[in-house]
Amino acid sequence: MSDTDPTPTADLAPSPILRAGQPVVFIDRRRRELHDILEPGRHTNVRGDRLAHDDVIGQPDGAKVTSPKGRIYRCFAATLVQHALYMKRHATIIYPKDIAPILMWADIAPGQTVVEGGFGSGAMSMALLRAIGTTGRLITYELREASANTARKNVEALFGRPPPHHTVRIGDIYAGIAERDVDRIVLDVPEPWSVVEHAANALRDGGILCAYVPTTLQLQKFALAVRAHPGFATTECLEILLRSWHVTLESVRPDQQMVGHTGFIAFSRRAAHPNRAAVPGPDVSAETAPADSAGEEPED
Repeated sequence: MSDTDPTPTADLAPSPILRAGQPVVFIDRRRRELHDILEPGRHTNVRGDRLAHDDVIGQPDGAKVTSPKGRIYRCFAATLVQHALYMKRHATIIYPKDIAPILMWADIAPGQTVVEGGFGSGAMSMALLRAIGTTGRLITYELREASANTARKNVEALFGRPPPHHTVRIGDIYAGIAERDVDRIVLDVPEPWSVVEHAANALRDGGILCAYVPTTLQLQKFALAVRAHPGFATTECLEILLRSWHVTLESVRPDQQMVGHTGFIAFSRRAAHPNRAAVPGPDVSAETAPADSAGEEPED
């Protein structure tokens, strides 16, 4: 990061000034959005209009942009929701409608240590990093280095640099969790029931385990595994449906399409055990990589 970069280094808060490397959305008169990453010398093509990024970089958030064709656009820094929905993906993301209840039901808070299973394209990681703040710590387990590289770029674009409170472990979370006394564990992996025993060893008493799964069979298998484990005391399963509304001067009605099923979310809490012995975690030091480590570009 250069000395002139307006992005704060202490808390990674959004900047009021649009900067190079930042995800933005251009909005036209019909309120249609187009997502892009600002880069010096580049243009965004909006249905034949070429919007110069050099005209936007350094302008205030929400600046007016006039195209060569005389059309007016607004350029805003992309919100977390917009960036998550429009960013480059190599895997299906956890959608914002599911991320929000995960943060609430799992009670994610500043200063916590959170273990995440599955980096995906980085949407859940970005929300967790914001929620725990720079006083917290996020450790993400990802099996494939190439997948982690794409997710890292998405995360770094949102924050303006590699978040210092994020560590990526290239390794299999099914094989174990190295951390101990963690506050929360959030899983987005195909077989979360395979992590239940490791989660019981890693979570502090009262800690929360959360799993996101797409199918009823996965939900059932995870819920039954948690309920059968003596280390967990509660289970709650949710599905979130989202319906937007069309509001004009002439009418107010629900939109004809809605976001229905995307996945199920299950939660459980680690029960206190007065005779609980400390279980050492697996040695994964050789598999640990900082969130800003370099790697090969993923192949198309």
